Amino acid sequence: MKKYLYLLIVVLFIASCEKDNICIDPTTPHLIIRFYDKTNTANLKTVTNLKVSVENSLNEIVNIGAITTTDSISLPLNVDVDYSKIYLTKNVNDTSLGVEDSFDLNYVRDEVFVSRSCGYKTIYSNITIDNTSNNWLENIALLFTEVNNEDQAHIKIFH
Repeated sequence: MKKYLYLLIVVLFIASCEKDNICIDPTTPHLIIRFYDKTNTANLKTVTNLKVSVENSLNEIVNIGAITTTDSISLPLNVDVDYSKIYLTKNVNDTSLGVEDSFDLNYVRDEVFVSRSCGYKTIYSNITIDNTSNNWLENIALLFTEVNNEDQAHIKIFH
């Protein structure tokens, strides 16, 4: 009888435990931008001393990450409004060579429930690009009109 009582206590103890609230599901995806050579459009091309800034919903310009030399970036988009203004400055450390470009992304936000531990994530769809300044950016190609994962680039920039 004691054996069944111990077994019942163990089963009740295990059943009373709560699931861990650790979020392992994907959350709101970032926009992935890759930089390509304008003359040989199949080749990636690094941008030297790139500074990336995004205008937030309060119209404040916020730097995203450190100044770097790279051929791709990952950017968070605004989750409060249906647009993001992106500023890309190359050669930011050299006052004579530094040049800034900007462009606007317009989109529709859709909040999707992920799980109890993760809450909601935002999916961006119907993306369009407007108001490109074209100081050092030659062309911007929108590869996908929806940002729902970070598996591939969403935008190609030729310079």
